Amino acid sequence: MAHFRAILIFVGILLIALFIRIQGIDTLPAGQFTEPDAYLYYWQAQIVSEQGHLPARDMYRWVPLGRDLGQTLNFYSYALAYGHKALSFIFSNISLYQVTLYAPVVCFCIGLGMLCLFLHRTFGMLFSNSVGVLLATFPGTIERTASGFSDRDSWCLMIGILSVTTYLASLQTQHPRRRLFLTLVSGFGVFLGGMSWEGFGVFLGIILVVEMWRFLTSETEDSLLLYFLWTLTFVPPLWFVSPAYRNGYGFATHLFAFMLIPPLGVLCIRALRHLLTTKAPLADKLRPHSRTLALGLTLASIAITLGYFFMQHHTFDSTTVPFSQNSLMQNVTELEAPRFGYWKFRYGGTFIYCCIGVLFISLDLGKKHRTMLIGTPITLFCLTTFFRQPLDQLWGTSLGNIFFYIAITGCVIVLLLIAWRWKASVPNELTYIAFTLWFLAWVALSRDAKRYDLFIGLPLAFFTVELIQSLSNFLYDKVKQRLPYALLKTSIASALLAGILFFPLLGAHTKRSLFAATQMQKALPGDNSVTRAFQWIKVDIPYTPVVAANWGFGGMLNVLANAKTITDQDHYIQRWIYLYNRYVYYAQSERETLEFLKSHKATHLMLINNKAVKGSLLRGQLSEAFVPVYPRENFDEADVKIWELHYPPDIQPNPKYLKTGFPEIDETLQFQ
Repeated sequence: MAHFRAILIFVGILLIALFIRIQGIDTLPAGQFTEPDAYLYYWQAQIVSEQGHLPARDMYRWVPLGRDLGQTLNFYSYALAYGHKALSFIFSNISLYQVTLYAPVVCFCIGLGMLCLFLHRTFGMLFSNSVGVLLATFPGTIERTASGFSDRDSWCLMIGILSVTTYLASLQTQHPRRRLFLTLVSGFGVFLGGMSWEGFGVFLGIILVVEMWRFLTSETEDSLLLYFLWTLTFVPPLWFVSPAYRNGYGFATHLFAFMLIPPLGVLCIRALRHLLTTKAPLADKLRPHSRTLALGLTLASIAITLGYFFMQHHTFDSTTVPFSQNSLMQNVTELEAPRFGYWKFRYGGTFIYCCIGVLFISLDLGKKHRTMLIGTPITLFCLTTFFRQPLDQLWGTSLGNIFFYIAITGCVIVLLLIAWRWKASVPNELTYIAFTLWFLAWVALSRDAKRYDLFIGLPLAFFTVELIQSLSNFLYDKVKQRLPYALLKTSIASALLAGILFFPLLGAHTKRSLFAATQMQKALPGDNSVTRAFQWIKVDIPYTPVVAANWGFGGMLNVLANAKTITDQDHYIQRWIYLYNRYVYYAQSERETLEFLKSHKATHLMLINNKAVKGSLLRGQLSEAFVPVYPRENFDEADVKIWELHYPPDIQPNPKYLKTGFPEIDETLQFQ
């Protein structure tokens, strides 16, 4: 009976998550999504569905060079295409668009289900269900996992949960075959994640920190062969399958260093300690100091990592997410730093309860091992992240950043010290370590970029529920056992959870759950003049045009207008976006504008919302080279204008307009 009740609750949570996330689907015009990048993955999925694979270069984008798809991680597009093919055997009328539309919801629910199963096995039904309810209702997790937001975020979260939880489960089980199976599943998950997103190394890092914790807290190497097999499941395949890992540039510059080197480095230092304490001439003398040896090897690894960061710092500033700080990336709204109200709106009060929960757990671990210093850096980290806006107004942004980096450094140092002095195991200690690192890593990234905050929902829910359970235990101790233990504890914990969900003074984030699924989801481009212009391009132009337009509309032009584009939201060649702004939006010389456009083989110029600045030639009288073709009436007052380009004979392509800033491209680029 108890198992049946648990299953019903579990299914109910998934249905709640599903129900909330499909609420805004009826507001979307046919063929549209709520996020620009969704058009990119849908476009690629269409190509895979038609051709079976993606070409080496997508010549519809970034004309005349084309997008080098060997430098991108496209597994999500393949999953959409082949998922549609599989589903079409069962549901013959289902379309690829419908699969893409609902994929974020399905991926989130699968990931939530895997997480709840793991937590149920580790902490019990009450804990698991409480975490599930919070994750299902957080507005911050709803926005990027709702139907129509068909980016790869939800897919990557699902794969991240799969990789981390199966690895933790493999460390919990004592059954050899089950442990081997879970280890291989985790490694395969890392491979899928590594083929899906450049930032998946953060999830990999969580697993590696767990391994480093085991390395520092043990006297001998345990399951080194299993770790070696886990590494084999994704390091060699990623190297052989994707050119981005072999010769990456741009956003793929550091994939090799972030995804392949760290697991190999951990393998090397584990193997080295094993050899030094068992096979080396001084093994008998080193064996009693194996943990100190592990600490020395760990510090050396950290020093090498920091050295790499310092040597490559200039590349992080220009091209590599999440370290992009150039002028273009600073204008991308999803990479803006969140304000205090942002956290409150999206997560209610749970970001505060999570901080308290992390602090209590860290203090408890520190107390047991005579290291109480952990509370200071954890507190400073939370203050300089979630309360960054008011504190920066008090002491300035520069000083706030200094305190933040001090907090991060302090957390690393104290955690190393605790691990080195660890005396005895604590129940589920590796799970606590993993979720603490999940919290620190993703919250640190979200501090400077909103787009990563989807991934902080999991630790916020986990540590909030941990705090609820601690409070329920405390209150239970205060109330004499006049009721059955299980009933009383469940009632107290449920009341506290209900207060967090619905009581305004405690956050009441559920009041904004449906709002996040409906009002925060807006169709792009929507039912407006832009959509009608796209339809005109697709229907009325008898050939495939090359349309020069703002980079944010690139994917929409590919999908909705069947047009080629010279820039898009992929930001592949940021210099071309800069040149487009310079020679189109801020154009002062018609000849330069025409040379730039002809160098990119543009057949049409599209100006949306009249974004050309005052003084730009596009706001003035143009020559006969610019032929107004859309709209036919009231062209000067239109929100969307399209010119057909008729180049004079003396206008020729100029190589300077095609320079990319990447030596890897510029050295081989053939100008026509």
